Amino acid sequence: MNTVKIAALSLSLFCASYASAATIKIGTNQQGSLFYSLGAALSKVMVEKTDKQYRVSPFAGSSTYIPMMNSNRLDFGFANGGEATFAYLGQENFEGRENKNLRLVGVVVATQTSFAVPTNSKVKSIGDLVDMRVPSGYNSGRTFHYYSNAALASGSVDIEQTKKVPAPNFVTAITALAENRVDAALIPMNVGAGKKAMATMDGGWRYLSLDNSDASKQAVSENLPSARIVSVSPSESKTGVVDDPTHMIEVDFYLLASADVADETVYELVQTMASNKDSLKSAFGAYARYNPQGMVQDNVVPYHEGAIKAYKEMGIWNK
Repeated sequence: MNTVKIAALSLSLFCASYASAATIKIGTNQQGSLFYSLGAALSKVMVEKTDKQYRVSPFAGSSTYIPMMNSNRLDFGFANGGEATFAYLGQENFEGRENKNLRLVGVVVATQTSFAVPTNSKVKSIGDLVDMRVPSGYNSGRTFHYYSNAALASGSVDIEQTKKVPAPNFVTAITALAENRVDAALIPMNVGAGKKAMATMDGGWRYLSLDNSDASKQAVSENLPSARIVSVSPSESKTGVVDDPTHMIEVDFYLLASADVADETVYELVQTMASNKDSLKSAFGAYARYNPQGMVQDNVVPYHEGAIKAYKEMGIWNK
């Protein structure tokens, strides 16, 4: 074999080795967030069950890493249904910046969120937040700006009717609640930062129950696409839920991908997730709510071809 052929073979073997060893990155919000815990658990299971190297990459917020997926600088990332819609269409916090290179992988979990207040607070309803100190802005995690507007709108309250306290993201807002710098803060169900606040606050905190009228449901949906109001009952597994029922905002959390991620990679990820719910649940308890048969839901963002192949084999592709 001549020198040229040997060199070509060596380069080919090197490239194949590099490709197999390349790290696949999953974008999440910062540590302490639900997205981070979901991503860390998914990375752990994918490393255990495949020959691929996965790594969680935390950022200040999904509005930071979604454009990175769009430009193929990040492989996967989490977003709620509303933010996925905004990003793809170039609306709201993505105004004028369409992210048409985004693709859906599938629904991972649905999560519930509402405003929380100290347990001994005089605030009993969303309407009581008028003239109270409420986090605002969420410049590093902009999706919570829309969560906040939706939750406030359910009680016919506008953020301008409150005493706005700037907060870059929901974790810092929860910290502000724990330190008595705000009177209420949005806390996703069972998120780590919320549990930490519960443990450190004298008396802890409790969720406010949203109004459940048709008008409130419409207001929530208008402010945050794909959001809905659901009823939650107290249990040991639901931190902060006191009223029975407690009405909260529920939104589907999607796993997204860059359109440039190889079909085989996305296909393998979906198949591995669907076959290893118990492992995912062991890695992070929120995956107990993960339903492989419910991964396909309507959204304006198109599904990745690799995911479509997997769902057709699973018999759940209905597009």
